[in-house]
Amino acid sequence: MIAVVSNASPLIVLAKAELLRVLPALFSQVLVPQAVLEEIEAGPAGDPLKQALPSCPWLAAVRLEPPISPLAVWQSGRGEAEVIEYARLHGNLPVLLDDRAARRAAEAIGLQVHGTVGLVAAAAKKGLVTSFSIATAALKKAGLYVSDEMITVLEKELRSGKLPT
Repeated sequence: MIAVVSNASPLIVLAKAELLRVLPALFSQVLVPQAVLEEIEAGPAGDPLKQALPSCPWLAAVRLEPPISPLAVWQSGRGEAEVIEYARLHGNLPVLLDDRAARRAAEAIGLQVHGTVGLVAAAAKKGLVTSFSIATAALKKAGLYVSDEMITVLEKELRSGKLPT
């Protein structure tokens, strides 16, 4: 298994949907840059991710050295920019991003990009979630926007066994 560098929103949504447990089953470690950690810590006290952090030894805070230039965050948020830059500087690690612009930027420089729904599909393929449909409903309820078309495509790929690992 390999490490992944994650933005805040996938972690937050997975925690709210009670699916955070799939991450250590799919990745050896989840690296969280400082800007992402600050975003998580700024959330409400009752946030499920904030409450879960102490019991997530597979989640590791990392610092970007040298710090990211303010110019680098012009097109995206600081968290997304740090995720992409940290991944690039550390051997082109895969990234976990849901923001479309950030995903495109990461793909443009050759990073492997995972989204929350694709991650849950991979977890379903490995039997880590009992039902892809139930899991995606929980993600939507937790605040993730995902089109019904995307879910349909992934369901077909799961049934046919064509979903990449």
